[in-house]
Amino acid sequence: MGYLLGGFIPLIPYFFIPRAHIALIYSCILTGVVLLIFGAVKARITGAGNGYHGYVWGAVSTLLVGGAAAAAAYGIVALLESD
Repeated sequence: MGYLLGGFIPLIPYFFIPRAHIALIYSCILTGVVLLIFGAVKARITGAGNGYHGYVWGAVSTLLVGGAAAAAAYGIVALLESD
């Protein structure tokens, strides 16, 4: 269920914004904010968040991993479409 909900979040702007390139911008912003929140909550739950810096590091590291995953997926699709 978590994967379903997590995968649905980036799609939300596309339901409300008719222009795809504008919806993409909002999707990136929304996904980034959700990743930051998830990272801070994850740091809290796992005990990694010892003070403010722990929560910030948890949030930023989760955002970086999510961004790297998105970049890798984009790169793979770009390579497959170049044929």
